[in-house]
Amino acid sequence: MENVCLRNRKCCEGMDWISKKQWESSGDFYGLPDFCFGHINEPLTNDTSYSDILVFLATKYECKDYLEIGVSVLKNFYQMACNTKSNLIAFDINPKNPCVEIPRPFKYIVGNVMKEDDWKPLKKLNVKHDLIFSDALHSNEGLQAEWDNYIKDHIADKFFIVWDDAWDNPTKYIKQNFIPQLFERYGKLYMKHLVVQEWVRGRTHPIFIVSNHPIDLE
Repeated sequence: MENVCLRNRKCCEGMDWISKKQWESSGDFYGLPDFCFGHINEPLTNDTSYSDILVFLATKYECKDYLEIGVSVLKNFYQMACNTKSNLIAFDINPKNPCVEIPRPFKYIVGNVMKEDDWKPLKKLNVKHDLIFSDALHSNEGLQAEWDNYIKDHIADKFFIVWDDAWDNPTKYIKQNFIPQLFERYGKLYMKHLVVQEWVRGRTHPIFIVSNHPIDLE
């Protein structure tokens, strides 16, 4: 994990993730709260971030097809592009942040997770994802919409799903509503609930990882 942290920090050096004009022009500020906006360009500490976890999983387990739901200003997505070989797909309610240039080909789909029709362009790609990062709406309704409209039918035979902002209530909802379906389909599951550094320096929050691989983060 230490090597991943170093690569992620290095690729982000000197990045200007979002201009104030672009941030303000977004209907929802790209999901970046005002108390975080002034810190988004500050370098992270060496503590493990959720981006480090995602890059580590993608490289260690050679994940082929990565989906990120709720990419915001592309800070995490950029690190995945720089430090993995996974095919990359982004889904977000906002148009792509023009302040960040992703260094290799990827798909970007604009859509609202709550609207079934907005998922149609993604469904047409006919991809089964082995690594999914859910970071859009964190309400029970939002998680259920992601699941029903797309995730449940587009999971690879071997998979990791990572839910961000996995506080007590979202995690409880996931365990009650999605884990039984995954267990029925895949049998044995492995789960980890971790507190990690988020996208601004020094702030932490939980993530919840579910897989049918043993989850080795060493």
